[in-house]
Amino acid sequence: MDVDKQIREAVRNGSQESLEEVRFTKEMELRIRGAIAQSKHKNRNRIFMAGSLAACLAVTAVGMHQQGWFSQMPSGKNLASAVATTGTDKKNTEAKQNGVKVSAEEAILPLKKAIPALSNMTIRVDRTSHGISDLMLLEGDNARANVAYDIQTGQIESFTINGDRGEQKEEKLPSAKTAEKAANAFLQAFLGEGSQSYQHVETQIYTDEYKVKGPWMSVNYQRMENGQPVPFDVLSVGIDEREQVAFFGRLNKSEQAFFTKLTDAMPDLSPSLLLLDKEKNHDGMSFILGKTNKEGHQVSLVIYGNGQALESYRLLNRDEKEAASRKEAEGEKALQQERQFLNKLLGADSDNYRLLDANDPGLYLRYHNELPVLSDEISIITTDSGHVQSFRMEPETFEPSQYPDVSTAVSEEEAIKELSEHMKLRYVQNPRIRPESRQGEKWQPILEYTPAVSFMQRGREDGTEWHIDATNGKIVYGTGDNGLAYDQLNTKEAHPIESPKEYVKVRSKDEAKALLQAEFGIQVDDSTYRESNRDGRKEYVWNDKNDKYIGVEVLAETGSVVGLGSPRSDTAVTVKREQAEEAALAFLPKYVDPGIKEVQLAQVIQPGEANPVSSGEWEFRYLMSKDGIPVQDRGQKAAYSVTVDPSSGKVTKFENYRETHELVELPASDEIVSKDKAVEAYLRVMPLKLVYLMKDVDGQKLAQPKLAYVPWSDEKLAGKYITLDAVTGKIITK
Repeated sequence: MDVDKQIREAVRNGSQESLEEVRFTKEMELRIRGAIAQSKHKNRNRIFMAGSLAACLAVTAVGMHQQGWFSQMPSGKNLASAVATTGTDKKNTEAKQNGVKVSAEEAILPLKKAIPALSNMTIRVDRTSHGISDLMLLEGDNARANVAYDIQTGQIESFTINGDRGEQKEEKLPSAKTAEKAANAFLQAFLGEGSQSYQHVETQIYTDEYKVKGPWMSVNYQRMENGQPVPFDVLSVGIDEREQVAFFGRLNKSEQAFFTKLTDAMPDLSPSLLLLDKEKNHDGMSFILGKTNKEGHQVSLVIYGNGQALESYRLLNRDEKEAASRKEAEGEKALQQERQFLNKLLGADSDNYRLLDANDPGLYLRYHNELPVLSDEISIITTDSGHVQSFRMEPETFEPSQYPDVSTAVSEEEAIKELSEHMKLRYVQNPRIRPESRQGEKWQPILEYTPAVSFMQRGREDGTEWHIDATNGKIVYGTGDNGLAYDQLNTKEAHPIESPKEYVKVRSKDEAKALLQAEFGIQVDDSTYRESNRDGRKEYVWNDKNDKYIGVEVLAETGSVVGLGSPRSDTAVTVKREQAEEAALAFLPKYVDPGIKEVQLAQVIQPGEANPVSSGEWEFRYLMSKDGIPVQDRGQKAAYSVTVDPSSGKVTKFENYRETHELVELPASDEIVSKDKAVEAYLRVMPLKLVYLMKDVDGQKLAQPKLAYVPWSDEKLAGKYITLDAVTGKIITK
């Protein structure tokens, strides 16, 4: 299997919600976040689809040495030297007073003195936001640990060893007494005299719910003043099976104050909770607070910035019995509890949030000037006993002065005219919706009218798929599912091709070698070889001396070739698009499914350096086509892909993405309703509505809200698939 290719496809198939729900090592998370920014697609069904991104998890966990790379905690003379770190803390405090930012090297010094093995590691600053910097500690090219610190004070907020520790067994962990001894030694070395104000509270075994961290012995401490605990002034040290520090985290002053304010609205977030986990995320911090014993509970929180806003909250279930005891509230009871909670949490601002669906508790949308503010949503689940089970909101809201005046928007008539000009035809071979006029056991193909080929139309869209800019009246398209950019390309040219009478067949390793030699001139005798079988496909794979993929992919049952590839010659980018596209179209007819007569360009990927979503070469993706009308299967993705080396201009890869390879008889396009009638039918169920957008079509936050027209169905159709049958002119929903 080509791992790089699998990562690229997994990321392409993912959504931003997926990213939030799947945990990655920090290094890979950064790569994926940057790459996925251009292909985010919000799920209006409110289901977070971890899906294909979970595949990334298997290949991104950073390994760590099984034998400890931390030396034992300092003692005696070394401990006395380590206690001198209080001098560094004083220096960092003075830097804050003088308005000087503390460097990563200065901030990390107390950790290096407490854990000498860190001294040999290099520091890489991955990101800094809201005054907190996220560092990666590297041993050579290997990421060993993450550190988050306050750039003004130099205070270390959290420290975590990287790596997949989920398979470690709890019985290998040290005893509570041994863990406490190691944790105390670390705190004395790290905090110096400051450690004396913290009192040991409890030692417990902790493993995160995603099984990426831990297990470790979580040694928990509470800061005391005048014999009384300081609310939420807690820290913890995680000790692993080698009796060494695997984690350190503490709540800073801003977080302590913020959590104290939340306790009125969220009684389960009480000052008696202990800190179990803390890490920097893209725009704030993530926490796990609680206890792992039967007498306590655990909560998961994500805050935006350094205590500016609550992004999410979850009451965690430690087992199925506890989950079953927390029955969700329903109906009027749920609505009352949700409104009471919002009033406590948001105060007067809670009046600006309205139920998205009057018949469905739990999801609220902000309104401004009586217009919906899309993406500014709040989701809440309360239990029958009145507890908040989960909460999530958009933390980056706008000030009222930033919203443009409604009078600046173009008229609805002008927006409808723009919609009419962009209404187009699309074939769907295996639609999600069964046409009423063609009943039967199998899904029947359909010819439909749609404003956007790159997306399946659903009720109450959020403007990131497509919208009409109310400032200039022009339609704006997003990057479609799986990166499909057909609408953005705005090309209507169909390329006729002469497909083969039958598939090229490969049924053995030797035949695969022969095909690679004939197609690419590659000898693979000196390369490592393996075979793989998955999802009805078989791969004959070689890896050259640089571990680059060379291979042939076939349908396992028939041996029909559906993919083949070889490495690019070098990293140069000299071939222009026209030359590369000409080479791709010349190559394509060799391996498309027999019977294909034309294709249309659906996506162009620019060359450059390889990354999780691109091989770094020219890549052209094509839809099937009939009579100049694009043809899709059930999902919105291309049928074929051809990759061209940007340094040589030669084809290096071909991929057939079709799930089924039979050709479906499609409806004729000569007897269909007119475009005008189609638009009338469409607007009856999907009228255009003037809204404010917070995000652009790529899901990135705008500098200020934007007025736009979006398709807006009634509540009954929200989230349902909607198809406009071009033959009958009828709307079909599911």
